[in-house]
Amino acid sequence: MQITLSSVVNTILCTSLMLVLIIITLKYRFFFKRLSFYTIILCFLLIAIRLLFPYEFYFVKEIPVKKVMPQIYGFLYDDVLTLGNFNVSVLKFLSISWITVSIVLLIKFMLDYYKTRYILLNMRSVNDSDIIIALNEINSKYNKKVSFTLVSSSIISTPLLFGIRKPIIALPQIILTHKEMCYIFEHELCHYYKKHLHIKFFCEILTVIYFWNPLIFVIKKLLNKVLEFYVDAKVNENLTEYDKIEYLECLLKIAKLQQTNKQSFFCTVPFSIISSPRLLERGNILLNNSRHRNFLLINKLFLLSALMLTIFSYSFICEPYYISEEYAENTFNADNAYFVLNAENTYDLYVDSVYVSTVTKVFDPKIPIKEE
Repeated sequence: MQITLSSVVNTILCTSLMLVLIIITLKYRFFFKRLSFYTIILCFLLIAIRLLFPYEFYFVKEIPVKKVMPQIYGFLYDDVLTLGNFNVSVLKFLSISWITVSIVLLIKFMLDYYKTRYILLNMRSVNDSDIIIALNEINSKYNKKVSFTLVSSSIISTPLLFGIRKPIIALPQIILTHKEMCYIFEHELCHYYKKHLHIKFFCEILTVIYFWNPLIFVIKKLLNKVLEFYVDAKVNENLTEYDKIEYLECLLKIAKLQQTNKQSFFCTVPFSIISSPRLLERGNILLNNSRHRNFLLINKLFLLSALMLTIFSYSFICEPYYISEEYAENTFNADNAYFVLNAENTYDLYVDSVYVSTVTKVFDPKIPIKEE
């Protein structure tokens, strides 16, 4: 098991293909309504595992590629800079650049995370008894009790959740009814207890590593969309049609606030989103019961396909096929070589009519055999 240039290239090509297939599939409402949240998340997880483990295993089947790939590899291994006794090839330069930028982005990611936490913790604590009662009422529905820090500020445009170990719920300074507060806390606590912040954190790490791949950003946006639709569905599972409309009105109320205050925070899960088309889409899905039906066969087939693609991607690897000029000069074939059968049933190999060696069997059936 090793990481090679070919294994990395193979990983990028295979995962890019899988990402494109998922993006195209989820663009169709037919599939989006019928695929469960867990099926989609498992597919994303398979892709993430493939990206994080670009290994070449011992059982892999090598596929020789004679066109384009050898020229590309030759260019990558060409030396472009010499520093003393150290030669820098194009591949080394790209690898060092990749690692360096990823480290810089990782540092920025951690700094932004702690900066956001610092800003939120320095906001005014919420002491309103009605809000605290609403939070405790919703939190009591979960078996694992976690203490949430409640803060509020005028720069907050939408209720949001932040923090994996010590979660913070930040609220905008807006008058909300008890029922609206319950909807908000239902939404945010569902995100927290379903580990959506872990998923988002993991997605950010992948973005740091594969910052140059535009598909990662597309899938990141799509994943955020899936998380929001999933929470909407969970919150509305036991609601009446009238309550669902009230929930959507609450989303709309927060969305209007976002139009006037677009302050955003890093690595958070917000209650609402500013995009009107997405709000309409969320409303259509909430009011359409077909989203909640169990399409077991479609989910199994979709997940099985993703699993098979992942296994298949580990089963083969494309390698450039080329022969160096030095080796090619000493290569023999049917045009310049032949075997001579001896009385002892051995074979003398001649290349360009010059004796090379004696072998016990013919290792290339294309080379002709002559009698002594």
